[in-house]
Amino acid sequence: MKPIRLSFITLLLSVFSVHVSYAEKDTASNFPDDYNNISSKKKLSDLNRRKKDPFGINIYGFGPIGLAAVSVDCFFTPKFALEAGAGFRNFEGDPSYTIGARYHIFGKTFLSLTPYVGIYTAFHRNGSTVQNNSLYIPVGIHKIKKNHVSWSIEAAYQRSVFNGNGFSGGFRIGYRF
Repeated sequence: MKPIRLSFITLLLSVFSVHVSYAEKDTASNFPDDYNNISSKKKLSDLNRRKKDPFGINIYGFGPIGLAAVSVDCFFTPKFALEAGAGFRNFEGDPSYTIGARYHIFGKTFLSLTPYVGIYTAFHRNGSTVQNNSLYIPVGIHKIKKNHVSWSIEAAYQRSVFNGNGFSGGFRIGYRF
């Protein structure tokens, strides 16, 4: 029984001595000066692509306008973005305009793929006046890749003067800077 106790005590002492020797070497004074400077450390919030690249230019297919549009958007916070665009409501070339907002549910995380909900409205020109023709409420996912290309796909409830009430959707592809 004594050899087992002796070997157990020896094992404990060796583990403690190894731990003490590593603990002495891993002090902050042994690291380079820039490691000790907290501003030079990379934080998870710095990995947030919505924060790093807040502005975007997109080509929007279907969506609140109808057929196709070009839009610009801006993340004011990593969770909240505003978007405005112009495009064509149909193949006849009727111009339409849109403005809206998106709320990204996991926007403050470093994830590049986030779900969102939004609300948009679309307008069209009727002679010399601009009239509201659509209310668009999307639920979708948005991805920003490392090369600054972004895409999103969404399903939406739309109340439209031209298309009636019902479900629709849209997609966009763009570039962030």
